Amino acid sequence: MIDITDETVLRRYLKDRLLVPADEEPRIVDLKGGVSCQVLLVETRRESFVLKQACPKLRVQEDWFSDMTRVKIEQDALRYYQKVVPDLVPHFLFYDEENYLFAMEAAPAGARMWKDLLLRGSIDFSIALRIASALAKVHNAAAADQDAWRTFADQKIFIELRIDPYLRRTATRHPSLKKRIDREVERLLENRQTLVHGDYSPKNVLVADDRLFILDFEVAHIGDPSFDLAFLTNHFLLKAVKNKEWAPAYLALMQSTARAYLKEILFTQADRLEADTIRTLALLFLARVDGKSPAEYITDDADKGLIRTLSYQILGDGLSTFDQVATLACDALRAARAPSHDA
Repeated sequence: MIDITDETVLRRYLKDRLLVPADEEPRIVDLKGGVSCQVLLVETRRESFVLKQACPKLRVQEDWFSDMTRVKIEQDALRYYQKVVPDLVPHFLFYDEENYLFAMEAAPAGARMWKDLLLRGSIDFSIALRIASALAKVHNAAAADQDAWRTFADQKIFIELRIDPYLRRTATRHPSLKKRIDREVERLLENRQTLVHGDYSPKNVLVADDRLFILDFEVAHIGDPSFDLAFLTNHFLLKAVKNKEWAPAYLALMQSTARAYLKEILFTQADRLEADTIRTLALLFLARVDGKSPAEYITDDADKGLIRTLSYQILGDGLSTFDQVATLACDALRAARAPSHDA
């Protein structure tokens, strides 16, 4: 396998595949693609594109390995999204199975990560509604698509990158929740209903003027749709904890996103899916402080304690709607912001 971070090797590869002219030296930029992949921007006189190559060991503090064939899943899922929501994903260009990499259209210069915008207090409901609608469209389409079921039948990567590091790792640190977590894991793996993205997160959405780019499909699989909705809305809940002064807006964003998605789904009962999502949401919320991939912006010990408390309350009180979660979180965050009157 070639190492695309070696510029000499990469330039030769690009020219051998006729991806750049023989007489041109392309500009190559490391896009810092997260923990699981190398992601490089290649710019030539005529075009720009992104190369993405799977890493065998994820770049996190703890040892975390995953099968590099996940890049095949990713390019398949990108192409599926391109069929269903073509205006919301980058165009697929090519796949190189031997070197565990693929290429796709580059977002325009100046595109911003939605996560960064949210953390800075730019809370745009129109973006959330478009992302929620796209997820519902893909879930609706794949639920009845036997080709998709065959293509994405394998759940191995989902287990390696989500179930084990997020849920099962959290169970080891919260033994009292182990039985509950085991039940949720069983449901997420056995309740196969549609194509689950598995990493549907603001960090995987680029915002470029009026266009959005949904990215990072490597844990796509046929499974339980509640995971995607929970994974997405969990990020709004986490940001409400981080930026308590904007908590009401983040919580309203969570509610409107869930409402928009649940209104569009056609393949299952919305109220049951919402209740399943809330249980998964509580566990993912807890996992971002006590799982293998903690949220890097949740650093305050008091915030971590608040997340643990809220997670246990959501589960213990049997909450089943986003409105209930928003009310609980709003009260807790308001109390956390209140000045202390202790002497």
